[in-house]
Amino acid sequence: MSASNSLYQEIEQDIWKWINEFVTVPNEFYNFKFPPCPFARQAVMAKTVDVKAWRSGDVRAFIRAGAMGMRDNPDLTTRVLAFPPRVELQTGINAFVDSFNEKMIPDNVFMNTGVARTTSSRYPGPDFKKPYFIVVANSLAPVLDGCETLKRTQYYKDWPKEHYGIVVERRARMAEQFGRKEEPKDEKPTEAPAETASK
Repeated sequence: MSASNSLYQEIEQDIWKWINEFVTVPNEFYNFKFPPCPFARQAVMAKTVDVKAWRSGDVRAFIRAGAMGMRDNPDLTTRVLAFPPRVELQTGINAFVDSFNEKMIPDNVFMNTGVARTTSSRYPGPDFKKPYFIVVANSLAPVLDGCETLKRTQYYKDWPKEHYGIVVERRARMAEQFGRKEEPKDEKPTEAPAETASK
């Protein structure tokens, strides 16, 4: 194994550790009643989550390929893409993800950008040891269903209104706007029963 391959495997292991020790664990913010993502543990146990570390090249192309690869893999519901912290500062990166969501929502995929705050980046550079920047691609329908379930609990109680609007309400609006609409079924006229048709 080359040193570079080893580095990227270690980065992916860092993200797995973050998932297993932070994302899926009851958190102080929720008075230890909920983890940051209440449905993540189930997905991890079902082996429907994977992690990919960016190595080099066009970040946007990597995001596109990662999201489409998740969409095309029936065994996956979530893919976490890991990047150096400096990618968060790239001009237009969040706007790009928003724009690409418009194309992916009809295929039942939704992406969020974020920071894996309890991590320390291994990518070389001035932001070494800062938290990884991440893009998470999820199957959209289960996320929307899970959100409706959580609304009936205390999960969102202490979320700042602005954060709730950005995450929950915005996702629902985009799903409504860009999601596939079911074709209306043609209604055939009801035929009169044979015994009354001639009356």
